[in-house]
Amino acid sequence: MLSIEEASRLAADFLKKTVHSESMPMALMEGEHAHVGSEIMFDCQSVAFIRSGDPRDMAIGIGYVAVNAETGECRLLGAVEAADLDLF
Repeated sequence: MLSIEEASRLAADFLKKTVHSESMPMALMEGEHAHVGSEIMFDCQSVAFIRSGDPRDMAIGIGYVAVNAETGECRLLGAVEAADLDLF
């Protein structure tokens, strides 16, 4: 079973490799995580929004980064799937 710290590192690395772009860098929301079944969910958002809190800087259409606590496999949830979970 992965620790929160290990899962967080995997989630951040996954986010940088799959979603992050020069025009809209992404990051995990500090301290935002939840256990759902065998997965640990992390909220993420644009770095600009994290810094400013301005809704105009929000990344729209992405959900949480889910890390399987057993295997370390990561996946990105869509906005609808994340909204259904309503974690954060």
